[in-house]
Amino acid sequence: MVTRDLRFALDEKGVKALAPTLVGQRMSYWDEDRLLQGLVVAAEVKRDRYGNPYIEVQLEGEGSGEQPQPAPAAAAAPAADVT
Repeated sequence: MVTRDLRFALDEKGVKALAPTLVGQRMSYWDEDRLLQGLVVAAEVKRDRYGNPYIEVQLEGEGSGEQPQPAPAAAAAPAADVT
C-alpha cells in the first residue's frame, strides 16, 4: 500500500469536500521515472507544520500506467464454401 500527499490550492472547506470523493477512484502518479496507477482506498485531511490542509491518500494495487494491449485474436480460417 502506497501513501501519497495531495496538495491543492483550496481552502479547508474545499479540501474537506474533495477528500471523500477520491475514495474508490483510480489515480495515476509518478514514482521516480515510472508512471503507476492505484485505487484510492482511504483519503484523510491533514495539516502540515504550517497549518495548511492537504489530503493524504492510500493507494492499493500498483501497476504500470500504460494500458495493456489486448492480445490479437487468432485469424480464423475462411469457411469452406460447400454447395
